[in-house]
Amino acid sequence: MHYPTTPPLRRSTVNVLTDLGWVAGIFHVPGHQSLVDFLAPGNHIVKLTRVRIPNESERIPFIAVRRDSIIAIEPTQGDELVETPGSGGRTTPHRVGCLLSVGILHGTLEVLVNVRVSDFLRQQPGFAVLHDCVVVSYGQSLESNDARKLRVVLVNLGRVTGVAEWDNRRV
Repeated sequence: MHYPTTPPLRRSTVNVLTDLGWVAGIFHVPGHQSLVDFLAPGNHIVKLTRVRIPNESERIPFIAVRRDSIIAIEPTQGDELVETPGSGGRTTPHRVGCLLSVGILHGTLEVLVNVRVSDFLRQQPGFAVLHDCVVVSYGQSLESNDARKLRVVLVNLGRVTGVAEWDNRRV
């Protein structure tokens, strides 16, 4: 009898923003699958290993994380496959601000050409990818000492209070 083989998994180190704060760990993603596809709707639970929870001294070997408990994900490897190459089509960059409980996540969202940001977001089923991001507390500037710079962030649109186009001159 022939048993199907499991595809090889790659280790994807991430910081995950939840109601607990930033949790660090490792996703085990099928080799050629992007993080966006890995987190696609339908996967209600994602496996996170070697987990560091805020204010805990020891790592937890494994946590089954509810997908809808994730607010944002910061991939921490520079070469991480975040999106499937070419999946976005022709896009235009837009600066946006995501209103989160911890503050505002500023970043660049690639939106399909000739589509409004609001219409684009309405069509997104789960996570949106932002580039060149900064998280700041409400009332703080992007240059604040508390600002946290992030190269790429996957934002769970179901967990944000709102997303606004952001005029860079105002921040």
